[in-house]
Amino acid sequence: MGRQEDTSIGALLNRLRESGEGTFNKISEQLLENPAFLNAFRKAIEAKGQVDRTVSGAMDFINVPSKNDISRILEEVESIGLQLARQQRVLGELQEAIGTLTGGSRRRKGTTTRRAAKKA
Repeated sequence: MGRQEDTSIGALLNRLRESGEGTFNKISEQLLENPAFLNAFRKAIEAKGQVDRTVSGAMDFINVPSKNDISRILEEVESIGLQLARQQRVLGELQEAIGTLTGGSRRRKGTTTRRAAKKA
């Protein structure tokens, strides 16, 4: 009996979900066909854009970084970090090459190359 109740509840929930989706789709279509709604929606989007520009200008005026400013800074920091990592890798390779060419005579006593440290 418990299993039958589960399936009937599941079936009921499926019917409600499908009915809800159908109703949502019907209302959405009606709204998108309504010129007054589309006009109001367009004006709301334009107003939001104006508010965003005004807030950004106010934040600039009082020298507070905006979300876009912070995003740009984070992207730049990430880019600099990647460049630094590349330069460190190249520098390490150059140091190893110099050590190989000079026979390791330039290394200070008690220090090891990266390769020697990795092997150990």
